[in-house]
Amino acid sequence: MAIYVKPGEAPGSVEHFYHFVLQYLLPLFELDLTRGIAGKGFVVRDCGPMNVWFDFVFGPDAFSIVPREEFREMPSRRLWDKHIQLDTFAKKSGLMVDAARFSEVVEAFREKFISPAATADTVTVLDRRPPPAFYLDGSAEKPGGGSTRRSISNLDELSLKISEKAPVNLVDLGEMSPVEQLDVIGRTRVLVGQHGAGLVHSLFMNDDASVVEMKLEESQDHFQKLNEGLGRRYRAFYLSEEHVTLSPSLISGVVDDVSSRY
Repeated sequence: MAIYVKPGEAPGSVEHFYHFVLQYLLPLFELDLTRGIAGKGFVVRDCGPMNVWFDFVFGPDAFSIVPREEFREMPSRRLWDKHIQLDTFAKKSGLMVDAARFSEVVEAFREKFISPAATADTVTVLDRRPPPAFYLDGSAEKPGGGSTRRSISNLDELSLKISEKAPVNLVDLGEMSPVEQLDVIGRTRVLVGQHGAGLVHSLFMNDDASVVEMKLEESQDHFQKLNEGLGRRYRAFYLSEEHVTLSPSLISGVVDDVSSRY
């Protein structure tokens, strides 16, 4: 018997990290907590570069992975096969499940994959570089991402100013393995980044960590809602364009805010 597991319904593609985590990875993790997954015939859709997270979280060969076109068409199957529609944990409007349930799943994930020995003493600044070729060569459901969608040209300058107050790490998490990404997040006390999927990593930080987001004023506020729902401190600084150079006054404001949190 095969059990076909569909991601939660929401706009966006689970080939991109934000949607993958909240529509597929965390709901699957909750399913694994409650009934177990490995060796039970679960079938998931191909999520492109996100597939490495299936192996990391659930173990190699925990699922059969079906091409997205075949999965989307939901072809006829044997009568005894089953189908599960997962919940969507969050959309752009905020949480779609109750905060207590969401917190429990996030905490269980953190306990399993973030080292308890990690000392959260670093300010992590999220860089945005060009995405992998998958998102640019026509392979992706929704092309683009990274610096092709949004960018800040002088994050190195911002990081240098922050380093005068606290240890700082300027990284593009998208270029790291899941193990490396979660190691960085486990050591993060303040996460600073432009609006984008990298800020999803804030879910896995320690409870006393905080988030500083740089975004257009009209951008969605889901990162604010998600983090405040988990009881974390959040602050937004507003940009004039999607592709921008930070002004000296904005850099000063971010540095002062980070220093107050540190």
